Amino acid sequence: MKNILSVIITFFFSLLHAQTPYTIGETYTIHSNILNEDRIIDVQLPQNYSNQDFAKGKYPVVYVLDGDTNFSLVASLERFSTKFLFRSQPEMIVVGIRNIDRTKDYTPTKSLSKNKDNKLQYETSGGAENFINFIDKELKPFVNKKFRTTDFNILHGHSFGGLFAIYTLLNHTDSFDAYIAIDPSLWWDNKVIFKQAQEEFKIKDFKNKSLYVALAHEKIDAQKDRLEHGSTIRKFCEELLPTTQLYSSWKYYPDYNHGSVPIPSSYDAMVAIFKGIELPIKEIPQNPELLQETYDTFSKKLNHTFVPEESLLIELIKYTQRVNQQDNANKILTYALKLYPDSKQLKTMKY
Repeated sequence: MKNILSVIITFFFSLLHAQTPYTIGETYTIHSNILNEDRIIDVQLPQNYSNQDFAKGKYPVVYVLDGDTNFSLVASLERFSTKFLFRSQPEMIVVGIRNIDRTKDYTPTKSLSKNKDNKLQYETSGGAENFINFIDKELKPFVNKKFRTTDFNILHGHSFGGLFAIYTLLNHTDSFDAYIAIDPSLWWDNKVIFKQAQEEFKIKDFKNKSLYVALAHEKIDAQKDRLEHGSTIRKFCEELLPTTQLYSSWKYYPDYNHGSVPIPSSYDAMVAIFKGIELPIKEIPQNPELLQETYDTFSKKLNHTFVPEESLLIELIKYTQRVNQQDNANKILTYALKLYPDSKQLKTMKY
């Protein structure tokens, strides 16, 4: 009996000290008939997506290129940015698209550039059109069918991925509502996309579309190709963006190089895209009408319907109660129940 008790105690304490792996999202494999290959995606859902006490809300989606490296960054920023009352972006579904051949998928033309051995430097290049067709016709339908999504979509790309984002904006404008191009490779194939933008921005309607461009450090003594890379982005931002109807903004990051610039710019991009959605938290307990007014104004700006998340409303009700504005807390609760009538927890909150 003593030995059995000893085993039980040992097992109990082993459970207390057992390590549980921390994971970000779930991984799915889908077959693409367009690309003729299997593609792996990683998906992070909003914090309370599967919580039975919450109503079944719908969420915007951000599609992250170079998902192998950038998915965890964007997913972590989504969690951090939607944790508190002061939220610069809505809760979102984050989809990371892992790479097989990024040169093929992200470049719009076949490059004839050769290396020092007189061989094609980018032999597999030129598959961007196929890749956007894969996203539009296979990946998005998969995501929209499997998860609760709104019709607001963002494309996030860095380097070649940023080139692909601008290519998609120009050639498949309605594929996404907002585009993030981080240090995009606009030098590609004798600046073919830069030159297309010069023409398209004059004649095409980009109303209600958003674009954020990040430019990494342009080192004076850098190699010639790096200076060409940075100067082309700068010209794109300074000379071309002001000529469009885009909700566009850009920023130069002198303290970050091409590899590190996705870290600050991914956050800044979301702040820029969703400018106007952050609530005046301190004013709402005295003026709860500001809640709906803020979201109605922002929805009109982007021509999409946005509503505050249930998690935000719950924290806002509690905050309004803490500052002794119970009547206004009840008004917020009434508004919340109109948006989320099936919420179990909202129904238990006292009037």
